[in-house]
Amino acid sequence: MNYFGIIRPAMVTCLMLMLYLAIVVVSLITGPSGLDSQLLAVFSLSPGTGDSEMTNVIVTWLLLPRTLMALLCGAALGAAGVLIQGATRNPFASPATLGVNAGAMLAIVLGSVFLPQFTGQFPVVVAFSGAILTTILVFRLAQAISDSPVNLVLVGMAMTLSLGALSAGMLMFYENRLDGLYTWGAGNLSQFDYQPIQRSWPIIGMLTALALLFARRLDMIELGTEQAESLGVNVRRTVGLSLLIGVLLSSTVVSQVGMISFVGLIAPHIARGLGCRKVWLRLLVSTAVGALLLLVADVAARLIPLLISDSHYSFPAGVMTTVVGAPFMLFLLTQRKRVSALATTPGETGIRALFHLSPVTFLSALAFVFLLIFGFSLFGNLDLQWISLRWPRVLTAAFAGAALGVSGLVLQTLTRNPLSSPDVSGLTTTGVLFVVLGLVLFPGLGSFEMTLLSIMGSGFALLLLLGLSRLTGFNPLLFALAGLCLSAMAATLISMVLVLGSNQSSEVLVWLSGSTYAVTSERFYLLFISVLAVLPLLFAMWRRLDILQLGEYLPSLLGVRIQATVAILLVMVALLSAVSVAAVGGISFIGLMAPHICRVTGLSSHRHLIPATAMMGSILLVGSDWLSRTVIAPFEIPSGLLVSGAGGIYFILLLLSGKYIQRR
Repeated sequence: MNYFGIIRPAMVTCLMLMLYLAIVVVSLITGPSGLDSQLLAVFSLSPGTGDSEMTNVIVTWLLLPRTLMALLCGAALGAAGVLIQGATRNPFASPATLGVNAGAMLAIVLGSVFLPQFTGQFPVVVAFSGAILTTILVFRLAQAISDSPVNLVLVGMAMTLSLGALSAGMLMFYENRLDGLYTWGAGNLSQFDYQPIQRSWPIIGMLTALALLFARRLDMIELGTEQAESLGVNVRRTVGLSLLIGVLLSSTVVSQVGMISFVGLIAPHIARGLGCRKVWLRLLVSTAVGALLLLVADVAARLIPLLISDSHYSFPAGVMTTVVGAPFMLFLLTQRKRVSALATTPGETGIRALFHLSPVTFLSALAFVFLLIFGFSLFGNLDLQWISLRWPRVLTAAFAGAALGVSGLVLQTLTRNPLSSPDVSGLTTTGVLFVVLGLVLFPGLGSFEMTLLSIMGSGFALLLLLGLSRLTGFNPLLFALAGLCLSAMAATLISMVLVLGSNQSSEVLVWLSGSTYAVTSERFYLLFISVLAVLPLLFAMWRRLDILQLGEYLPSLLGVRIQATVAILLVMVALLSAVSVAAVGGISFIGLMAPHICRVTGLSSHRHLIPATAMMGSILLVGSDWLSRTVIAPFEIPSGLLVSGAGGIYFILLLLSGKYIQRR
């Protein structure tokens, strides 16, 4: 008899039970009335004084329901992760990386604004509607590009960033109506009674039990689609129902506590590491691990502020799970055994031209459109005596748009993937994080200091991505996926910084959403000098960029030193992204849209693409800045929100139109 095979599961079970007991006790004593008194209250050892009665109330009505909710939501996310990974046969798939949570969150935000009564009574229905629509859209877009599992996650995380920007815009625009929803949306497990638990546990329990019925079929699907069908499994129905159950589980969690990211990614991997090969066993272990992970994250979110500043204010638990989960996903990308199958999957994509124009004609037309929009933006509805107030922001929008557009073009060329852009790669978002940290810690920073912080942030992201690229064999899709993870982590850390620096949050949020409102001539001159120095150098390298499009081996045969060239180009991209962030804040989608629009006209050589993309980026940002000032004048919408909305619609329509092609 194999006694080791019996002892090992028993030891793991005993260890998990002890961990559960320890973490539950720590959770119940981590509250506002002190560790000692709450520890006595937990074990009913305190005398019947007024203080002890208050402590009992805190433990019973605040800490206990919070602990139970953390266990329940963590279990649901662990089960959802197993179902989604099994259905997609993708180890990187989870409710967070496929946009499920972001879709549910946006639906809750929209429902709270336009259908508050219905959303209050049926939050699960509203969250599920947004989650299922997002899931269908993500799968449709991924299939429009290619069958690569990495592309599925890329589209999902890009959609997460897009929907997250829309949610942030709604939260800022309807600040009074959605008061408190910003912190809740980051994954806040605070509870004041047992009603959310009573509403959620029957749904989660029933769905988890139902998922066990599909475990056997998912085991067969892991062998391959053809093998599963030969064994009598209806693959399409099994995959669809598994995804449906996973989305329902995730939506239930989002409707009650907001967005909790990466628990559904980590728990299944830990279950696999514990030796769970069968799906039913992995499902059960993942629910237990997910519950433990989320409770640990929530305890850490309460303990860290207590240890640092002796404050009883806590971070949202979703912040802690992202801070841990994103590095965990980056770690997975460094494991060649886990990513080998994904790395060899043909995933290089391009964009098909809709029509062909001569480069001279297109560049001339772009120049005319740029001058027209620039003139309207600079002189429209303005007394010329106030021109000194407007020219810095209009010129800043023009140069920042050019910098972001060209940065996106270079990144898409280097990664050979049209989903790459400075914001998606994490360069812009990390620069934003460093600037937000500086603004919160040192209010009143000057333009030069902000630019320096932004350069440091983008440079840090660049060094991290280059290091990961070496470990992953410089695979372009994995580079893009690592950038998305870094961007998600930076965005979460920004939320944490804003929560801590609440006194400066309103000022920082406007800049964070992307705006030229506070641009000064000093900030413009820094941007102008940087862009004027870097763009000519990039244009001088147009031949090398053309050659780098040929693949991995031909550039070396043609005498191009690939690693040195790529490093120089990435440094230029990081610098352009950094100075743009310092000037106009977090602007998304310019680096994604501008190269696409130029490529659909048939431009292929970077000799024409670089000036065309620079002008197109300027047109997009100057036009957005103009609209932000005129749509609801005299009020102003941050131009970054307009760009995000337009970029999301463009992104969806372009992919649905089938203009992406697979290069083999």
